[in-house]
Amino acid sequence: MTHVLQKTCSAIKKAEPKTLWKPLLALLAGMGSQGTTAYGAEMTQPHEDILNLVEFAALQAAQEQGLDRVEVRVRPLDQRLRPSLCDRELEIVRPHSGRVLGPVSYGVRCSGSVPWTLYLRAEVSASLELPVLVNALPRGTILAPGDLEMVTRRITSQANDIIVDPQMAAGMELKRPLAAGSTLRHGHVDLPELVSRGQMVTLIAGGAGVEVRMQGKAMGSGAEGDRLLVTNLASGRRVEGLVLSDGSIRIP
Repeated sequence: MTHVLQKTCSAIKKAEPKTLWKPLLALLAGMGSQGTTAYGAEMTQPHEDILNLVEFAALQAAQEQGLDRVEVRVRPLDQRLRPSLCDRELEIVRPHSGRVLGPVSYGVRCSGSVPWTLYLRAEVSASLELPVLVNALPRGTILAPGDLEMVTRRITSQANDIIVDPQMAAGMELKRPLAAGSTLRHGHVDLPELVSRGQMVTLIAGGAGVEVRMQGKAMGSGAEGDRLLVTNLASGRRVEGLVLSDGSIRIP
């Protein structure tokens, strides 16, 4: 640059008065433009910093839910966005929904002297070993261990309602028909109905070594653990009892 200035100054000495400022002004304008560009680049927050922070936050949130083999893809920022270089540590703003899988929006905030907040979209998925149906099954099927097989599935929605333990599914009744390979959700199954309305049932009463059994009639339907209204056929009284695993009703 010094060499260029020396040559320009020599040219100025030989130039006519009307034109001697033109080369110098052009040179200074170029220098000013270069300086502004360098300064602007220096004072811009790198997009990579922002993307990395969102990726780390999304990964950490999924792992806190017990998920592993998590994959996070963050949508790049518009290249025209040039946030100021933050003079404080960047903060992450987690989604209010609390969801960790699927499309999730994270915010990155600068609380420095030039504050700003940017929101980025992340696509988060995880691989899980899940029980799925071996064959298509109709509504009302009582699931047996042989109806299920374990496979690895990549999930992109909340796993809270997905059945991950095959023992939790065995013995349950399908509430709707499902195709082969279907993952099971808690809304797909229910405890099988052990007692139907109008059914004759055994009523069990007593305790501390003394047990009395009598016949009754169910006034409703229920599964194990349900509380059910029954009629004691001997007395004609209606009482409430608890449905046991064998379909009998324990009267407290």
